[in-house]
Formats: sequence, structure tokens, C-alpha cells
Amino acid sequence: MSFQSSSATNLHKKDLRHFLNMNQFSKEEILQWIDLMKLLKDARSRNAIPQLFKGKSLGMIFQQNSTRTRVSFETAATLLGGHALMLGAADIHLGKKETVEDTARVLARMVDVIMIRTDKYEDIERFAEYASIPVINAMSTDVYGDDCGNHPTQCLADLLTMAEHLPSGKRLEDITLVCVGDASTPEVSLGYALSKLGATFKIIAPEGYGLPEHVIEKIEANNKISGGTFVMTDNIDEVVGADFVMAEEWCWGRTEEEIAERDAAFKPTYVVTMELLEKAGPDALFMHVLPANAGNKLWPDEKEVTREVMESDRNAAWDEAENRLSAMMALLVYYSRPHFVVPSPADIAYYEERTQELLSEIFDRRIS
Repeated sequence: MSFQSSSATNLHKKDLRHFLNMNQFSKEEILQWIDLMKLLKDARSRNAIPQLFKGKSLGMIFQQNSTRTRVSFETAATLLGGHALMLGAADIHLGKKETVEDTARVLARMVDVIMIRTDKYEDIERFAEYASIPVINAMSTDVYGDDCGNHPTQCLADLLTMAEHLPSGKRLEDITLVCVGDASTPEVSLGYALSKLGATFKIIAPEGYGLPEHVIEKIEANNKISGGTFVMTDNIDEVVGADFVMAEEWCWGRTEEEIAERDAAFKPTYVVTMELLEKAGPDALFMHVLPANAGNKLWPDEKEVTREVMESDRNAAWDEAENRLSAMMALLVYYSRPHFVVPSPADIAYYEERTQELLSEIFDRRIS
């Protein structure tokens, strides 16, 4: 006898897609993502956000702390009419009493979309394999692992920011983005996306701090098709001609010994200063995924960028942070739309009326 599930959810969604890395998308799809983010950002500016996540729930699995990722996802779900549920390491059994596979199966019966921020990209892939709902990679950190960590949700915000601040006469495909300093998960995602678009992407870093070879191979394979350019060098003069200069903090999660080692490797050459921005070009803008170690009460010592740059009118990092919200709204409406039936007014009225009748019967029996 074959077991027939009684699940109220659709366990066999046709053409189910997940948001795992930027390399899974074509140039056309990436440009469509940007159009969708722009539209939803405009809707927010007019207080006219479409309620396309109404009645739906987002499960947010965090195995790392986060400010922008959590706030943007939770706010996006609420603005779109839905609900977000925080699932921290102390809240669920994941990896302790319950496997990734079993957790995926259970949560997929209760929420509509799942986002995961964790150390291992492999765990996100396994979660997606066993979940019957869309899974969103909200960052995995193992850049040098066999299954490469990346940060595709941040990449969407980065792309929107650059699209909003394009130099006159340029398309997104024409821009040059230069990342100065440590290359990490955001640079992996940007490398994939920009090489699909055919743009120019440079990483300027000391030897040993660039992207791993298996990521570069994928970027170069994309560039052969798109005509894009990728440069990884330790020559700071390669910043000349950049439309956007991005820095990546190099202290997060490091020991004091590691921070000292990185200070020695990066300072002063690979610190973004106003002088370096001017060297890039008179209109070059600064970007940063944040948080930035730029000289403040928490980090008195300036690391990857100076306070002068952060406070200047050439800093697009605050727009970049805000654009995380537009990116998350786009993700939620895109991934929830194909697999959920919009309830008819007649169905809603029927189940409300029938539930009220049943409750009346139950309470009438209790009273009698």
C-alpha cells in the first residue's frame, strides 16, 4: 500500500526554483531583477506597495548575526502583507537534534518561503534539495570551500545601486566596478553577475586575498560569452577609470592576531581614501556592503575606508543598504508567485462562514 500524504501544501511544485547564486541567472534575468526592484522601490516611495505576499510566511534561518539582512527581509514581508518568522540557532533543532534534510521537510509544510544565512553553502543546497518550497541564500561564508560561499541577495542591492547611479551615457553592462581589499562573498556574487552582463570587474588586493581559482574559472567562462572583463591584481593603479569603487571589511570574525596580519597586508595601499577615489575618476562613487570599519567609537582605527569617504557626497553605501529592502521585496514576490493559488472571494467567504458555524456548534454544546 502506498502512503498518500494528507498535506494541505503542494509538495510537488512544477519548475520549483531557488535563489542560490547569481551564476544561475542569464543576463536577461538579471536585468529583469533590476526592473522588478525599481518598480517595488517606486511603489514604496508612493506608499502603494502591492500586497503580493498577503497570507504568506517567510521562515528566516539565521546561524549568523545580521542587521541589514534580517531587517530588510522582515520588513519586506510585512510591507507586502505577509509575515516573517525569525529562526535563530537557539530556536530550532537544526544541526543538533534534527538534520538539514528533515528540517527542510518540516518547515516546507508550514511556511511559504525560506531564507538561510549560514556558514556552509553546501547546507543551503541540501536544504533546497529537500524543501518543497523556494529557498533563498541570504549568505554563506565559505568562499574557499569546495562549495563556494556567496551573497546573492546583497548582489541584487549592489546592482540596483549601480543602475540608479549610472554615469551619463552608460548602461549597466558598460560600467567598471573595482573592489579594493579583501575579496569575500559579495565579490563572488558580483563576479558572477557582472560577467553575465558583460561589464568590467576588477579586484585589487594583496596576493592571497583575491577570489579562489574555481570562482575565477566560472567568471572567465561567462566573460567568453558576454564579452566582459575580469582583472585580479595587486596593482592599486588599476583603480583608474572605475565608475564605482567598493571596499570590503577585513576584520569581521577575526582574532586580534589575524587583524594585525591583515592590517600589515592592506594598509595603507588598499584603504579607500578620498585621494584614491579621485584617482579612480572625478565622478567615481564609493560602495560598501556594511558594516564599515571607518574610524568611529567602536573602531577608532580606520581600516578598509576612511571616515572622510564615508561622510562624503560620493558615498553610495547608504543607498546600497536601503536597496536591500527593494531586493528582498523582489525576491519574495518573485518566488512566492508561481506556486500559490490566489483565493477567490467565494472560497474565503465559505470557509469563514463554515468555521464560524462549527465554532458556534462547539460552544453551544459546551454551554448545554
